[in-house]
Amino acid sequence: MLTRENSIYLMTNSIVKYFNKIRVLNFLLLLIPFLLPLEKTTVRFLMVIFSIACLIYGDYSQLKIKKNWIKLSIITLWLLPFIQLLLLNKIDEYLGNLITKITLFILPILILIGYPSNKINLAGILKFFIYGSLTATLICVINVTVSYFLLNDLNAIKYTSISLFHHPGYFTMYLNFVIGLIYLNNLKPIKDLKLPKNSSFIIISFLSFFILIASSRTGWITNILVHLFFISCIFYSKKISKKSLIYFLVLMIPFSTVIYTNETIQNRFREIITNTFEKDEKKKVRSSTLVRKKIWSTSLKLVKEKWITGYGTGLSKKVLQEQYKKDGYDYMYKKNYNSHNQYLQVLLDHGIFGFLILAFFTFGMLYASLKQKDFIYALFLAIMILNFMTESVLETQSGVIFFAFFNTVFFFKWFNKKYLAT
Repeated sequence: MLTRENSIYLMTNSIVKYFNKIRVLNFLLLLIPFLLPLEKTTVRFLMVIFSIACLIYGDYSQLKIKKNWIKLSIITLWLLPFIQLLLLNKIDEYLGNLITKITLFILPILILIGYPSNKINLAGILKFFIYGSLTATLICVINVTVSYFLLNDLNAIKYTSISLFHHPGYFTMYLNFVIGLIYLNNLKPIKDLKLPKNSSFIIISFLSFFILIASSRTGWITNILVHLFFISCIFYSKKISKKSLIYFLVLMIPFSTVIYTNETIQNRFREIITNTFEKDEKKKVRSSTLVRKKIWSTSLKLVKEKWITGYGTGLSKKVLQEQYKKDGYDYMYKKNYNSHNQYLQVLLDHGIFGFLILAFFTFGMLYASLKQKDFIYALFLAIMILNFMTESVLETQSGVIFFAFFNTVFFFKWFNKKYLAT
């Protein structure tokens, strides 16, 4: 028989356990976007801890709700390659490809059972991602400054040396998303996302300057489009002052100076315009723009041969390498390039069915998010689509975790608002 003291003890113990559960899950959920722009190995360990916590504290009754299975439709991005390799009896041979993309499968399930209904702290996630991106950028800038000016390392300012934690293409994708979020918050404050407006343009300028020196052309193009879109919105809404306009004009001075004085940046800009090979007396610098065109044409040639079913995850890359060798593209063969376009990559891997799934969760959901005026989700998808055009983003950890995490959070939020609102 329970005494009054025992009842109080059990009640208190339950409250403490519940409180700890909420704290642990929320802490881990915020830690993921903070560490994502930083060291990749740390993120892997964090994902393991996050998975264990969600499995221990998770509300498995969420899996019994029929509407939640519609939310889990996003795991088809991973289930399709798994089922395809299963049918081809190639899982053992290409297991590594499935493991690289495993977050596309586990994150939606873990977030569903760990954070039911509308308990996801979206403002906290965005804020921690912004802070993590700023921290990573500051570390990169400090490293470049020390290496170049104090250690006389001339390679410190070269393309792949500037971004310490991720390939410049992926890191600038993160930073462009941050810039878009800050712009968006200035135009229409995001609920509970309390960012200092006075320093917002300084942060935007700092991150844009880093994107410039990082020399990722997709990063440049995305950055320019983000600036043009939001500055147009600011002018249209008449929320810009003369002081702000002068500030932007002054900022053009260091940007113009870097473009004018940095040979690497000049060459990469020239490649975009001319699409030619730069030559000098001692060496030949290959234009990655031309290389991409050759990759895309080769990929399309293979897609036409097997556009319905595709070749399978991992197998398509092998077929692509064989085609490079057959066509005499020795440079691309040695570099072992993938399709450098996520939509082409999916067509090669999974055929038209896989392409339609990815198109739905990008272009389809971009339309749906704009229709619902979910501008954060729309911003994310627009940036992902731009990067999908020039990179096979979902073939690397830097791309797949970023997409899997934010796409899950935003899709769930969109779904809850549209279908579960009371």
